[in-house]
Amino acid sequence: MREQGENKMKRKSTAVWAAVLITLGLAGLAWFSVPLGWGVLNAGNAAGLLFSAAVLAVGALFPQLRRWFEAERLRKGKRAALRILQLALALGILWSAVLTGCMIQGAADSVPPGEPVTVVVLGSKVNGTEPSADLQARINAAYAFLVQNPTCKAIASGGKGVGEAISEAEAIRRGLVRLGIDENRVLLEDQSTSTLENIAFSQKIIREHKLPPKLAIVTDEYHQFRAGRVAEGYGSEAYAVPAHTPWYIFSACYARELLALTNFLIL
Repeated sequence: MREQGENKMKRKSTAVWAAVLITLGLAGLAWFSVPLGWGVLNAGNAAGLLFSAAVLAVGALFPQLRRWFEAERLRKGKRAALRILQLALALGILWSAVLTGCMIQGAADSVPPGEPVTVVVLGSKVNGTEPSADLQARINAAYAFLVQNPTCKAIASGGKGVGEAISEAEAIRRGLVRLGIDENRVLLEDQSTSTLENIAFSQKIIREHKLPPKLAIVTDEYHQFRAGRVAEGYGSEAYAVPAHTPWYIFSACYARELLALTNFLIL
C-alpha cells in the first residue's frame, strides 16, 4: 500500500514537472518568435528558440527521462550527470540575473542637469534607407534630449552594413533633421562596425571639433551598461540617455545583449 502511494505521488510529480516544462518551452518559443514577424533574427532570439525547443523536448520526454535516471544500472553516474546539468542551469540563470541587474544599473546613470556633454547616438540596423524600429527608438530619444539641451551637439555613429543603402549614421542624421534638429548640430561618424568602434571613432571627432569630452550615450536601455563600460575603458566619463526598445523585438535584443555582455566581460 505504501509503495502504491509513493508511486502515485511520483507519477503526479512527473506529470506536474512535464506540464511546467512544456508550458515554459512553448512560452519561450512564442516569445522569441515574435521578432521574426518584424524581420529580426539574430544570435539572441536564435539561441532563445533553441533553448526553448530543448526545454519543450525535455518536458515532452520527462517521464521517460525520469525513469532512465532512476534506473538501478549506473544510477550513481546518471545522478552525477544530472546534478552537473542542474548546477549549470542554476549558474546560467544566476548569471543572467546578474547581467540584467547590470543593464538596469547602466540605464539609470542619467546626465546631471546642466552638465556639458557630447551626445553620441549609437547606430543599429537600417532597412534600406529607413531606420529599424530599434534605431528609430534611439533617434526619438536623442531628439528629446537635444530639444531639452539646445547647446549640445550630437555625433551620429554607425557604418554601413549588409542590406543597408545608407550608413546608420546617415539614417540617424536624417531622422533627427526630419524631427526638427538643425543639421549643423549633428556630426557624422560613419565608419564604425561595433560598440568599441562607435566610441573610439566618436572620441576622435570630439577631439577634432573640441567638443565636451563627457559623453551622453543614446542607445537602448539594455545596451547602456556595456556602452558605458566601453567608454570608461577609453577614458571617457559617460552618462545614459536610454531609448525604450519596442516590445515586439525586445526578446531578441535582450538575449543578444546577454551573449554580447558575457563575451565583453570575459574577454
